[in-house]
Amino acid sequence: MYEYPYEIKEYYTPSLNSLKRIYTQHPKFNGNTRLIYDLLIDHWNAKTGYAYPTIYDLARESGMSTSGVKNQIKTLVELGLVRKQKTKINGRLNDVYHLLPPVTTIEEFYEKFPEIKAQAEA
Repeated sequence: MYEYPYEIKEYYTPSLNSLKRIYTQHPKFNGNTRLIYDLLIDHWNAKTGYAYPTIYDLARESGMSTSGVKNQIKTLVELGLVRKQKTKINGRLNDVYHLLPPVTTIEEFYEKFPEIKAQAEA
């Protein structure tokens, strides 16, 4: 178990190191993108295999506007971290989010995004 600088008395959600150290090299990825990914993980449902918060829920929880949340979800889809689809839930058509695993090494990242490798080498 990890040690922390103080006693944590609430539920703690760790964030993936690849999101903190690798994906930040992509110009479209920023702290808000990571926050929305982390919130989608919080909303992930093991029974269904996806997360299905509303845009309004994500906006309220993140402190972002609904358009900001939509932009971050678009970025997550573009980066291959989320797959978005429409599914009927309780008789209504809703967006659901399948969380995809990030690459975990810089080599995999450069292979997936060769334009970023070219920029890093320039």
